[in-house]
Amino acid sequence: MDEKSIHGIGHAFGYYDYGEETGMAAAFSGKEATANYICAYVRGVLRGGFLHTISERGEGYIAYKLPKEKMGLKTMWPIACGILRNSTLKRLLRFGIAIKRGGASLQDRMDKEKKPYIFVGLVCVREKYQGQGF
Repeated sequence: MDEKSIHGIGHAFGYYDYGEETGMAAAFSGKEATANYICAYVRGVLRGGFLHTISERGEGYIAYKLPKEKMGLKTMWPIACGILRNSTLKRLLRFGIAIKRGGASLQDRMDKEKKPYIFVGLVCVREKYQGQGF
């Protein structure tokens, strides 16, 4: 995957109209910072072998991790750098507090119960395919 494709995914995710949902916007200072972080995330999961396209035409992408697969340093380093370059400590703390207030995540509950699951870390439909049912 080339940088143009990576930027296309970042832009599609970062500039998508999520309506009233805040999500990632709470951790980053705006659409461009969110898009830049997603580009870093894509580079990481691509290096780790976790990024997959939904078809040969690449209308959409999904990043997932199967049970017992580990995200090593080559995956996590670009992601961590993307977080640090595109956010502030204050925003990250607020985002972390908001997540904590939400209670135990489904991932935490599944881990505690030792139930297998597939962790989905990114779902994105490229902009020219949005609104078409992908």
